[in-house]
Amino acid sequence: MKPAPLIAAIDVGTNSFHLVIASVNDKGILQIHSRAKEMVRLGSGSGDMKLLSLGAMERGLDALKRFSVMAKKVKAPIRAIATSAVREADNREEFVHLVAEETGIHIEVVSGMEEGRLIYVGALHALPILSKRSLVVDIGGGSTETVIGQKGEHQFIHSAKLGAIRLSQRFFSEEPTTP
Repeated sequence: MKPAPLIAAIDVGTNSFHLVIASVNDKGILQIHSRAKEMVRLGSGSGDMKLLSLGAMERGLDALKRFSVMAKKVKAPIRAIATSAVREADNREEFVHLVAEETGIHIEVVSGMEEGRLIYVGALHALPILSKRSLVVDIGGGSTETVIGQKGEHQFIHSAKLGAIRLSQRFFSEEPTTP
């Protein structure tokens, strides 16, 4: 029997980047072969998150170069999805173009609604919630997605500009807090 083809999925998040290399077996079950995570903090350092800083873009590019090497090593095509930090940045095209030029990775920038839908689909594969009415909440670095779904269909999706990096930069100074 021929092994199932691999695919590399990359989540280009506001706080961290995630790589999962996986295949789907003949029963339709996702098999994870490897995964990696890098704390890039792409959305930090720009205050209002309207611009990706040069340092953040360099950290992101370096992480994506490493992920690209891992995917190419196992001949897995790459699908990269960018969320809040890239979605909201005025210089997103500069970052997307830089990554494509340097790595060959073409980043798809998704809306908050599409991000919520993808989160729900991921939860369906990871949790026993298919037949239940479910509330799925994902708190990211730049946004929080809330999804209500049942029987594999989302019924409500909301994306709010409330994330760990965004709120930390807005309400806490650069100085460490003391007890």
